[in-house]
Amino acid sequence: MRTRTVEKYFFFILVCVALALTWFFHKDATRFSDRSEIWSDRAGYYIYLPATFFYHFDTRKMPADLDVITGGGFEIDTLKNKLETKYTYGVSLMISPFFVAANLVSRIAGLDDENGFSMLYTRMLNIAAVFYLLLGLWFLKKFLDFYFKPVIVFFVVALIFLGTNLFYYALLDGIMSHVYSFFLFAVFLFALKKFRQKGAYIYYVLLCAGFVLAVLIRPTNILLGTIFFFWDADGPAEWLRRLKQFLKPSYFLLFLGFLFIAFLPQLIYWKYLSGHWLHFSYSGEGFTNWNNPRIAAVLFSPVNGLFPYTPLVFLFIAGIIMMLFQKKHNGWLIAALFVAVTLICASWKMWYFGCSYGQRSFIEYYTILAVPFGWFVTQLFKMRSFFVTTLLFFLIFLFSYVNLRFTFSLYRFERCYYGSTWDWDHYLRTIERSGIISPIHQVQSYENDFENMALSPVFKPSPVFTRSGQYSIAANEKGGHTPLFSTRLYEFGYPFPKMMDVEVWVLKPGNRVSGASLKCTLNRGTEVLFVDEQPLDSLMKYPATWTKVSKTFIIPEANDSTLQISLFISNPRQALIYVDDLHVRYRYTWNQFPVGR
Repeated sequence: MRTRTVEKYFFFILVCVALALTWFFHKDATRFSDRSEIWSDRAGYYIYLPATFFYHFDTRKMPADLDVITGGGFEIDTLKNKLETKYTYGVSLMISPFFVAANLVSRIAGLDDENGFSMLYTRMLNIAAVFYLLLGLWFLKKFLDFYFKPVIVFFVVALIFLGTNLFYYALLDGIMSHVYSFFLFAVFLFALKKFRQKGAYIYYVLLCAGFVLAVLIRPTNILLGTIFFFWDADGPAEWLRRLKQFLKPSYFLLFLGFLFIAFLPQLIYWKYLSGHWLHFSYSGEGFTNWNNPRIAAVLFSPVNGLFPYTPLVFLFIAGIIMMLFQKKHNGWLIAALFVAVTLICASWKMWYFGCSYGQRSFIEYYTILAVPFGWFVTQLFKMRSFFVTTLLFFLIFLFSYVNLRFTFSLYRFERCYYGSTWDWDHYLRTIERSGIISPIHQVQSYENDFENMALSPVFKPSPVFTRSGQYSIAANEKGGHTPLFSTRLYEFGYPFPKMMDVEVWVLKPGNRVSGASLKCTLNRGTEVLFVDEQPLDSLMKYPATWTKVSKTFIIPEANDSTLQISLFISNPRQALIYVDDLHVRYRYTWNQFPVGR
């Protein structure tokens, strides 16, 4: 009884905190802005609902620029009368009760529903994300109750919420798919335990619903299916028994029924869109890194790496290692799932998943990783060393604090990471801006390997010639110059740097004289105050060969912090030149050696 009372208060506090925070994060949001829930990818998930209830998938009834003013998450083709979104309708299905509720309130109160894009709908979407977050945490708590004492369970559930990027994707970006996948994973795990314990058919129904909807929302969630056959299983005999049970008509046909009912609307949409029942909607994307997965970057890169932004996962991994050494059930299964998810993310073309906060594709798997984390916390409570226990508790709260500070920083500032794959100097400035540590250093460097699309100064990086990674820059723009880097002096603080040491790699496919140069300018608005350049033709002696260009540019003394430093490739003849791996280091005194040289 006492545990139930604690549970009620625990979730009551979570409800109050989550609702208060989601209101705080969105109180200043306006329609058709990047702070709105219906923007960019989120609009792509959401558009199924207004398209169904208000426009009936007739794009001629839609505002012509609706796709533009909502951030490009979907595309309106008025010539073909097609509405194209690459996302499945799973998120729309999950939030549809809240959409209907917003519609009813609009009608009863006589409000303008604005065809599903009024602020009332946006507010209801915020509530939807909180609803599924809390239900997901509740089901996760019920699942963990099978393995741990109540105090451990409450501790783990609270930290899964506060210490990971689930917090961000439930309260700031609540129409992204992850909080809904998290909820469905928790439902699946709870239903599986109850089904194995009691054998009641209703739990198998719940299990099938959770799995099918999770796959509908994110097809890579199909990995969850392995849990059915291997979780808490003692060996091959048990695996085979579960497979035979699954293939029994009463079970297998029910699963197929759920699969058919859930995916039929999606198949109909794909038929409407492409003329085919099956359609790969992520055109131009996919697992293009399969032969060279970016595993290190996924785990450790300052561009949305898993550990730099969610360091609490270090302790999840520590729990997996403990389970393996102690030969606990599911240790190898969880380890294999973590490796598989990492490999899938690392093989995806945009391995950092755009303007994300951390590696968001791991969020739903926190439900499974909560088990090794629970074992870690259990061992922590048993430790007799006061020093070690204190140190580990300090790390737990420090890692959670880092996550919360990062999240509040993303609320205040831009939500994209404007650094390259291994730009740790920019990451340090991100930590400083988040308030985790006080600003202690001047800007030392700028790097761009042209892999981060948010950082790239051009719209279409080229995959034709690359020195590293997947992309370089094709510097043959019609304007005669290709921007590489630009910043204002106030970004450095005071004093301003006196010199820039620039290194960049260039390649010219042919022998044609280009007249191109690496150029640096100091501008006040459109007025050029200073210019210096390094000609390139004399350096690019061999065609189709990468050549390193090094140049030190003097930055004139200036008292105006609004002056802008720009670095670009001047290419008056528009010859085809490829540029990769830009590295800029700043010197603040005349006798300072370049950092790292």
